[in-house]
Amino acid sequence: MNEVMKSLQVEHRGLRQLLALLQCKLQRLEQGDSPDFNLIEDTINYIENYLERYHHPKEDIIYQYIIKHNLDSQGKFAKAVKEHSTFKQLTQPLRTTLQSILLDIIIPNEVSAHQLKTFIEAQQSHVDYEDNYIFPLIEQSLSDKQWAEISLLIPKQEADPLFGEHVHAEYNALYLRLRDMETN
Repeated sequence: MNEVMKSLQVEHRGLRQLLALLQCKLQRLEQGDSPDFNLIEDTINYIENYLERYHHPKEDIIYQYIIKHNLDSQGKFAKAVKEHSTFKQLTQPLRTTLQSILLDIIIPNEVSAHQLKTFIEAQQSHVDYEDNYIFPLIEQSLSDKQWAEISLLIPKQEADPLFGEHVHAEYNALYLRLRDMETN
């Protein structure tokens, strides 16, 4: 398996862990409890600042290459690229709601729960789509020569601030919570 594909799959595993954490927080919110909104914000912040800045652009380079070279006869890659562009529209209202809650502005649980649920479902659906359809198609479609061409197009990437070798201080609480989830 190509190194770029390996890195994408590792990033998807990390995203799945984050979505599981958010799902637990959503359940608490739907039950009328007050989840740790700082942790939810840290999770959204990581997804927005790392995955949206590095993971999706890396995928988009691969998908656009496939589209450009007429390897997307069913439009599956074009669909994935389009989904990437919609995540900002889902994230912004959720981020605004979280910031309001953290400033002690009263937001009905139904509003924050709906936004969080919509975000989780969209992310989960997208990851499932890529893992089940897109990634296998990539593996079948691209030759070593094409991978070499694609690798030249992918910019150097920052170390992952949460799942990388060193956890950044801003994500330490999130890292500890994910580690606790794995051991329980």
